[in-house]
Order: sequence, then structure tokens, then C-alpha cells
Amino acid sequence: MSIIEGGTVIEGARERMFVNAGAPLSGSTNGTKRGAAPPSALLRDTTNDVLYVNEGSLASPYWTPISFDQNSLIAYHSDFRDEVGKAIADTAATVVLAGSGLRVFGLGITETDSGLTVAQEAEIGPIASLIATNEAGKLAAIGVGTTVLPWQPDTHNVLTVEAIVTMLTALTVRSMFLGFAGTVADAMAPRVTGDTVTITLVDDDVAGLLMDQSLTDSDGLFAVHNKGNEAATLATTATGVDTGTDIAAVATYQRLRVEISAAGLMVCFADKVEIASISASLDADEEVSPILYIESTDANTKTMKVKRFATWATRG
Repeated sequence: MSIIEGGTVIEGARERMFVNAGAPLSGSTNGTKRGAAPPSALLRDTTNDVLYVNEGSLASPYWTPISFDQNSLIAYHSDFRDEVGKAIADTAATVVLAGSGLRVFGLGITETDSGLTVAQEAEIGPIASLIATNEAGKLAAIGVGTTVLPWQPDTHNVLTVEAIVTMLTALTVRSMFLGFAGTVADAMAPRVTGDTVTITLVDDDVAGLLMDQSLTDSDGLFAVHNKGNEAATLATTATGVDTGTDIAAVATYQRLRVEISAAGLMVCFADKVEIASISASLDADEEVSPILYIESTDANTKTMKVKRFATWATRG
């Protein structure tokens, strides 16, 4: 155990509780209490009375609520232990899953080869399979709420979306996105697309992590952003866009996270390591919604396994 006194870690002492006026931001660049809060330290948001734990390191804290059921915390979380999904045969345009409140939707979800199935896997437990239909440009998405966008940074403080995922069978001919978007219609089309070294931003307000096999770096993770329709395209070589991190190999689960600060700063993580920080990713007063989706880019279904999905913000 340790305590911080004047910035020094004293081994053998008792860890203390940290406090912050507002939800904490994670990361090595702008992380709250970086260099002060050791691993497993607790932090209390004194403005919203929410308690967090540092799952990261002293130099790069990774703040996660100790419970998703806290006053002033708006949170959705599922590890799919309830085995509730959206059946392949279900042709509804959108379904809100009983219990977790997660919403399954997207262009193509009405087809009878697309959905969210849950099955027990040996030594792992319940795993969800998010399946996109067998048509290029169509997808299957997990999000929250309805078509009404639930959150905006300057009202709900730090917005966070996180998923533990892996691809099934291959990394090719597919695209995936985790982040926040300003459009979440039931038949939502891809919010971002890639072509060699150019990323096209379909949404006026979008920020998150993209993997697209149509890019030259086909398994790379890119930090994409479009603040108030600032630019229709991004080059993969633009400052901060190429995270230098690849999506994990097939059958290897990877923990991905996107955080948006109250000022619109985006911080992205892979397996609790900060991989990108973009200072002006979203307008602070724009409404957005958290999403995770898998898209097919050819005439075959594409499946992404999801071990856990979580998203949270404070009530403001």
C-alpha cells in the first residue's frame, strides 16, 4: 500500500482517497491525478458524488466507476450474463434489450442474418456476437437510448464508452467503430468510412476509434473526429489520427475505450494504454450518443464478439 505526500510514493503506508470537483479524465496526457494517484486508488467526484477506482498506473490513471449503480451516474453496462440479445430471425428495426437497456440497431439489422446473439463459451462465460448482414455498407450497432441523442459534453461532464471485443474468423473486409456520434437513426449507416489513406466523416459530429480494412493500414486503429462539420475528410497522416496501434488478432480480446471531456477533448485507449489525445474532437455543446458497430464491406456477414460493453456520464 502507499500514500502520496508531496508527490512522493511512500511504500508500506496506507493509500488515501483522492477527490476531484467533477468526473475524472483518464490518461497519461491530461489524466486527472496523474502522477499522484497510484493503481487501485479511489477518487470521489465531489460535484456528483460518484466514486471511481484507478485501474491504470500512477503515470496514466484509468478511472472506472466502482459501481455502475450510483447516484448522479448515468450508466449502461452488460457482460451479457443475462443472455439477452436480438435473435437473427428478429426483423425489428431496433430493439432495447430488457435488463441492460442497451439498444441494438443499424442499417441491415432487419435482415435475417444480422443481430446480437449470446452464447456460453467454455472457461469464459457468456459472449455476445454482434453480426452485420451480408451486404457491403450495412452494419449492426450497440448503443443506448432512442434516436434522441442523450448526452453532451458540457452538460454531462466526461463521456465514456468502452468495449472488450475481438473479431471472429478474420480481420479483413470489415470496419468497426467505437465512440460517439451525432446521428443514431434506427437504420443508421456507417458514420465514418475509409479509402487507402483518406477517412471520410459522414457525420457532422463524430469522435472515436475506427478500424477499416479499406485503409492502407487495414488493421490499424485511427482516432477520427469531426467537430461541428469542421472537415469532410481526414488524412490518416493528420496529427494524432494514426494511433500506431493495431486491432488485436482474431480470438484475442482487446479493451477499447473512448473518453470525451467536458471541453470536447477526446482520449482513446487500448488495453488501458492511452493511444490518442485530440484536443478539439467535438463541440462541447453538441448532443451525441455512444455507439459500437461492426460493418461488412463485402457480400458476407461479419461478426465481432463482445465480452463487455459499458458507457457512462454524470447527470449534470
